[in-house]
Amino acid sequence: MTLDGRMRQAAESVRRYTDAEVDPVAMLWRLRAHERRRSLQAAAVALALVAGLVAAAVLVARAPRQPEVIAPPSRSLGRVAATIALPQAAVFPRAVGVADGVVWVDGGNATAVRVDPKTNRVVGDPVRLPAGSRLAAVGPGRLWLVDEAAGTVSQADLGGHRRRTVSVGWPWTARNPADEGFRLAVDGNSVWVAVQHTGVAHIDWARGRVTSRFTRPPGAGYYDLIAAGRGAALTHGEEDADQLDPRTGKATAIRLGGLPTGAAFAARSFWVSVDNATLARIDPSRHRVVATVHLDANQLPGPVVVGDGAVWVYSGGGLLQRIDPASNRVVHTLPGIGSAQLGAGYGRLAAGAGAVWLSDAENQTLLRIDPNG
Repeated sequence: MTLDGRMRQAAESVRRYTDAEVDPVAMLWRLRAHERRRSLQAAAVALALVAGLVAAAVLVARAPRQPEVIAPPSRSLGRVAATIALPQAAVFPRAVGVADGVVWVDGGNATAVRVDPKTNRVVGDPVRLPAGSRLAAVGPGRLWLVDEAAGTVSQADLGGHRRRTVSVGWPWTARNPADEGFRLAVDGNSVWVAVQHTGVAHIDWARGRVTSRFTRPPGAGYYDLIAAGRGAALTHGEEDADQLDPRTGKATAIRLGGLPTGAAFAARSFWVSVDNATLARIDPSRHRVVATVHLDANQLPGPVVVGDGAVWVYSGGGLLQRIDPASNRVVHTLPGIGSAQLGAGYGRLAAGAGAVWLSDAENQTLLRIDPNG
């Protein structure tokens, strides 16, 4: 092709392109639609990723969590700062609690013994309680009494005079002075009564009556321990422990891997000593063990109390162990206190006034333990 032919062909191509109907607005809308499709595709991918992450988080949250297991250290705890002789008339004395600057001890024979923590001495004569009564708990300006034979719980002033009495409806007969047919736990206006081998009654103290009962077939549960807090209570279950809800009347079983031997409430948790040498921390809102603390494996743990920012567990053989609720760890131990017979049945703990108090029923003494000594 000659040069003139090529020039004419190029000119014809330019003319055809110039004469073509090109709509610039339509081209712009097509471009924007393309960009919008790409943005929607990117958003869909991002949404799918977020949904996947949420689903994974839900699965992790719902997955059963194993309780944290904590092993104890070997540091020693304080010392026995005083051994206080209780009145000889006391029959199987039990430390009950600290209230109004006084350590209260049930002295048996319808008496209560007062100990001044400032002097480590018994204060005056024992307080006479109504016939048949036993000191079961203390609070600011009040004593809580039980009469097992009559099946009643009473609130009394510090002089032992009854203010109100409520019938539980389950009388119980003691076989020896060591028996405690009724165990008491007070949580505001809720008073919980565990009746051995029978059941647990919840008393609304403001209304002055039993509002719910929890029972099992004979022999299914001992009901010889009770702790209360945050509107619930914890006691023996058929195999492990039961958490009791007075509003629904429901008992929720909580597996401990053994039978409970002591219980207390503190730091929004139930603390339960177990016969497999552990202390279980139970979250009552989740109805499950959230931490397991290994105690001394050579001693059977017994009573549990809370005070001085710690949880205290006393074991047969004279071992006291201190647990820090912030770390769920045994932080101190004190061996060799109390008589050789002390255990879940012979030792009772109380905490307050800057000390831990252990009653030794065999020797009729009250031991003052300095946690920082």
